[in-house]
Amino acid sequence: MEDYSRLEKFIRENYAAVCAVAAQFVDKDTAQDIAQNVLSRFWENREKYKDVESLDDFLFVMVKNEALDYLRSRKRERERYSQLEWEEAEEQTFHTLVEEETNQLLVHAINQLPPQTAHVMRLALSGYSNKEIALLVNVSINTVKTLKYSGVRKLREYFEHYK
Repeated sequence: MEDYSRLEKFIRENYAAVCAVAAQFVDKDTAQDIAQNVLSRFWENREKYKDVESLDDFLFVMVKNEALDYLRSRKRERERYSQLEWEEAEEQTFHTLVEEETNQLLVHAINQLPPQTAHVMRLALSGYSNKEIALLVNVSINTVKTLKYSGVRKLREYFEHYK
């Protein structure tokens, strides 16, 4: 119980000063966390620090080091996050380029098809159903299916030769 009273007195005497020093480096909430960590760590290891000449100076150095460690870790975290964003942007750019090139190849391949088959394939790729395509092109649904089947087969052949 006596040890608890000494701890409470130690905290009451030093917390405000330690917080104020930490606040010179970081925001208020982080300064409070750092102050708690420093006082706690000092108290747990107080036997090691018996020979410390100036408690205030020693706590100041502990707080400064803790705050600087915190700032360094935040900086490393921001740099890692920034690097991840860069890599993601680079990867997205690569995927966009591949997608664009693939789309251009597909457009070129569709342009090689007979006109009616090409028209049906473009409508199908635009999301129209067989029934809608049949109404737009003014042919039967079976003709649409046949043209699509023929178009897909010819596109496969085209891309096999393209490889």
